[in-house]
Amino acid sequence: MSRKWSNIFEFFKSTLAINLAASFFVFLFGGLIAFNYSVLTFGFGLSLLFKEVNAKNEYVFYFNNKISKMQLWVYSWCFTLVFLAVSSFVFNLIMKLF
Repeated sequence: MSRKWSNIFEFFKSTLAINLAASFFVFLFGGLIAFNYSVLTFGFGLSLLFKEVNAKNEYVFYFNNKISKMQLWVYSWCFTLVFLAVSSFVFNLIMKLF
């Protein structure tokens, strides 16, 4: 079971860089609230599209480990939500301290 979660977490980590890069441009023009929404929607969708186009063969690896594409997407979105919540908490804590 831990191998499955490890594989899902690796997929999440591989989508995070593209997600944050795309959402950063939204942050520049829309602010922090727009960034938060973008991480969960536009940036996440763009990172999945990037995976579909450039790393389509990776899905075979996950399928062989009994992880469907839909499971990867849903769990990755959930990890993104948790990452965003923790990041927002830390950001707000830092802003209050300094």
